[in-house]
Amino acid sequence: MEIYWFVALMSSICLEGLGRKYLPAIPPIALYFLKDVVLLVGYFTIKPPSFLRKTWQMLYRGFGFVWIMALGWTVLEAFNPSQAFLPLALLGLRAYWLWWWMAPLLIATLMANRKTRRRAIYVLVVFAAGIAILAALQFVSPPDSAINLYSVVDGEEQYASDSGIVFATGRARVSSTFAFLSGFQDFTILIPALLLSLGLEEENRKLRIFALGATLLSAAVVPMSGSRSGVILGVAVLLITTWAAGLFFTAVGRRILIGAAAALVLGAVAFPDAILGVQSRFDTDETQDRLLQTAVVLPPVALLWLDYPPMGIGTGMAQNARMSLKIASDWDAELESHRYLVELGAVGFCLMWTAKLGIMVALIRCNRILKRAGRRAAAGAALSYAAVTFFGNLSFDHVWQALFFVGCGFILAETGLVLEAAKSSEDGALVPVSR
Repeated sequence: MEIYWFVALMSSICLEGLGRKYLPAIPPIALYFLKDVVLLVGYFTIKPPSFLRKTWQMLYRGFGFVWIMALGWTVLEAFNPSQAFLPLALLGLRAYWLWWWMAPLLIATLMANRKTRRRAIYVLVVFAAGIAILAALQFVSPPDSAINLYSVVDGEEQYASDSGIVFATGRARVSSTFAFLSGFQDFTILIPALLLSLGLEEENRKLRIFALGATLLSAAVVPMSGSRSGVILGVAVLLITTWAAGLFFTAVGRRILIGAAAALVLGAVAFPDAILGVQSRFDTDETQDRLLQTAVVLPPVALLWLDYPPMGIGTGMAQNARMSLKIASDWDAELESHRYLVELGAVGFCLMWTAKLGIMVALIRCNRILKRAGRRAAAGAALSYAAVTFFGNLSFDHVWQALFFVGCGFILAETGLVLEAAKSSEDGALVPVSR
């Protein structure tokens, strides 16, 4: 039954956009919260083993007190005098913490079982291949075609032709099964690296081929989003995973890299407009501004450069839902660091930044443990997820948040099994786990 829960979870994350587009009778808010309902069902039906709980606590050690302080501060900010709508504050609390403390342990519990893990990889393969194929179909279709419907808002259909065209090519910026471009971009950044690591570690040859094939498909459609940051981060996480997995240094790895390069060349030949579209968006002054904005992930830069109310305006007030609820605010923020500052003020921003640093440190610890145990592919996934911890909207993009913590669950399972096997060995050495 656990694999059905995983299917339901991935469906609620990745297919929400299809529901918004083609099932207008279902309220969008119901589709938005469906993934949270599925997660809560897992919380009450899946019991994580003690060794995984201890592993998570060990990996996050040194940051637990900051996490509690950050949680307390967000609760306090829910009652900020500038907080205009209490339900929005509750939505903000959900965005900050629900997936953070629940999803990794639940996913890790499932992935600790060999049979369930293999079935879950098949599930990821199907989703990755389906999302990539639909993206390619959208890309070759006219921006105003039915397949390029983005969403339905208040009964009004919004197509790529309205706001999602790459002007240099006239092609649609695809969203695939997601309601927004950012969701598709999130998927193509996070899932290929995870599938690559899972495929390389898998002993079943057929499943390994499927996983690596789905990785190539997902990577090939990254430029079709027309996103500069998506291409940069997507390529970066794949290179980090590849390097950390040791593919540059083995004969098998080099064959995989040659195959990947050939597939990407074929993709560029088949869809040259995808590459041209992204290239054209790099040739703007805005690109330089975007690169400079990445510096705000550093607290000194954010605190000195950005404008914000010293004590914030309340948890949830910078969430996208505020606009849907038609709640006015004098503060408008796009970057996640800026949103933290607007909602929580300087103290809350520093607490949240440090709590996120704890996740990055935990993933780096996973990388070291897995590398010492000879699990280089899994170590690569841990390192790539650590690298993007501060570059995704962990608290303000529900798709990124969900996919990121699902990936963390796979990594936590591998780390927990390695440490548990070490306890059972006579000398306590980290050894590869037999699946």
